[in-house]
Amino acid sequence: MKSRNLVSIRLLRAIGIGYTINYASHFGFDKKRLPRDLSLALGSGVVTPLAIVRGYATFANGGFRTVPYFIDSIKDAKGKVLYRAEPFIACDGCEERLKRQQEIDAEPVMGPPTREEVLPVNIAPRVLTPQNAYLMRSMMMEVIQRGTGQRAKALGRSDLAGKTGTSNDQQDAWFSGYTPDLVATAWVGFDKPKPLGARETGGRAALPMWIEFMRTGLQGLPERALEQPPKLVTVRIDPETGLLAGANNPKGIFETFRSENVPQRRTENSPATIIGGDGTTSVSQDSGGVPEELF
Repeated sequence: MKSRNLVSIRLLRAIGIGYTINYASHFGFDKKRLPRDLSLALGSGVVTPLAIVRGYATFANGGFRTVPYFIDSIKDAKGKVLYRAEPFIACDGCEERLKRQQEIDAEPVMGPPTREEVLPVNIAPRVLTPQNAYLMRSMMMEVIQRGTGQRAKALGRSDLAGKTGTSNDQQDAWFSGYTPDLVATAWVGFDKPKPLGARETGGRAALPMWIEFMRTGLQGLPERALEQPPKLVTVRIDPETGLLAGANNPKGIFETFRSENVPQRRTENSPATIIGGDGTTSVSQDSGGVPEELF
């Protein structure tokens, strides 16, 4: 939310550079173009705006890797279609439905075969769980509500998510963001890289034109609320320790975790407040943290 670089560096060091690069390839990035050192956490890799927006599309569509395309169709002078694109479609549950349909089609039938439903020709593969996509969108919504992208609140929408980006010596300024319907990235820089100037960060140099594009692009599109998938748990934590906080902790804040990653509470006499994915609230009386039934 605040673009604290040391946090990103420590996280990268903890999970490993090799693991991170391999994981980034799930979003369509070329592993050979990503630096194999800790500068990766600071955005030292050189990629195109198209590659960036493709990666962000995975967050926006709930976890599917799509392939960009530029030409929808080609027609001749008489209107005959010579070419029509068959883009990859993000479709939650389509892989399971396609498998079920293939099983139905394989069964012997009397008369002409019938299909259960029409499915996309190219189904985009899922590369990110719905839970991770939700958590990433939740974090990037905070960037706009309380972080470095607060200027975007001028759009008057509550469903915006995004992230500012500024490279070394302020040679590049980025803002990438999305709603579930539209993804866009804005980049500012010189053809031959050189500093943009003092304070020319992503939130200052790139965000304004992203706002102007989204102002037009989102016209007529209603806001879409952040729907929480199952297997997520919201708990009250101590922001200083990251552990579960008791009800008497005045600094406690609510955060959402995958159920298997809920932090443990310090041993104390006061219970912790836990909110399940279905919105139910319970109180943990033991030092173990989270009741099993919420999982």
